[in-house]
Amino acid sequence: MTKFIRLKHGEASFTLEERFDDVEKAANPSTEGEFVEIKISNLKIDFTKVKKEHDGKHQNASAEAKGSSREETQEVSGSKAQSK
Repeated sequence: MTKFIRLKHGEASFTLEERFDDVEKAANPSTEGEFVEIKISNLKIDFTKVKKEHDGKHQNASAEAKGSSREETQEVSGSKAQSK
C-alpha cells in the first residue's frame, strides 16, 4: 500500500511557558525549564508539499500546491479592490 506524507510550511507566533526554581535560570534564555504549556496563534500556511513515502520504487515522487495566506484571500475576495 502506498503512503504519502504532507508537509505544511508556514509561520506562527507562539508562547512557551516553562517553570524554574531559580530566577537566574529563568532569566538565562539558553536554560531549559520544566515544560508547562505552549500556545500557538496567528497560524499562516504558505504552501503544502505532498511526498510519496520512500518504498524503494520511486524516489522523486512529490507534488507541491500553493496555500492561501490571509492577504491573498482578501485580494481574491475583492475586499481591497472595492475599498476606494
